[in-house]
Amino acid sequence: MYDFRDLQPRAEPSPSLPLEAICYAGKWLDREIPEFETLVVEGRAGFERQINAPDRVGDGSLYLNSRIKERKITVTFRLLCNTIERYNKSLAKLNQLTYATNVEVKFADEQDYHYIGTIESISLDKPLFSTTGKIEIVCADPYKYSTAKTINFTGTSINVLDIELSYPQTPKLIEFTPNEAISKFEMRTNDSKVFTFNESIGAGTKLTIDFTKLTVKLNTVQHLMGLKLSSNFSDFYIRNGTVITLNARGYFKMIYEVKRL
Repeated sequence: MYDFRDLQPRAEPSPSLPLEAICYAGKWLDREIPEFETLVVEGRAGFERQINAPDRVGDGSLYLNSRIKERKITVTFRLLCNTIERYNKSLAKLNQLTYATNVEVKFADEQDYHYIGTIESISLDKPLFSTTGKIEIVCADPYKYSTAKTINFTGTSINVLDIELSYPQTPKLIEFTPNEAISKFEMRTNDSKVFTFNESIGAGTKLTIDFTKLTVKLNTVQHLMGLKLSSNFSDFYIRNGTVITLNARGYFKMIYEVKRL
């Protein structure tokens, strides 16, 4: 809709979202369903760690290792309907918008970050036209991730400077195109992480390393067999201050997302 001031058309501003409004799979539920309102969200702060520490023969226990458990987020919402038609339509729309699995989940107060989650259940507190309810979301990966960032350079060494990179993490994607033909490609970090591709690469041929899908390509052809088995693939970590050194000069591109708890 438009209103007119001084004979100039102006779009009406979008209605404001609740502070913790939820966006699931790219859809803001508060905007898609007029009867829906996000009230409060729990489970975004802190984390839960599972510790493997068997009991000692004597006092105490022996710490072996630990892992951060999956994250569970609970969204409490209000549903305000005044007819059975609106009630049924709202619930049908809610089920449709939340059907997808393993998708981006973000909130209005932190739109630069997202979780990857799946809705486990949706429940209403009372079978009434106007009621509250809960959406339970399970995030198998407990971290939240920023929008993608990109680093480009030409040379043999780069210092990753990003104060938001406070947790060691792998990039999403690295691309390297050598200026001249090389017999192999190798990159190292100052934290002793090494990635080696033991195949020749022609000048102008692009090597693509996908750390999410664990794939290696030369141009568009898969070449995972060229990966040296001792390479740090799943744990080629970067963080603020990481220096990446290459064995050849060329165009280097790295895409990464900042992760946080």
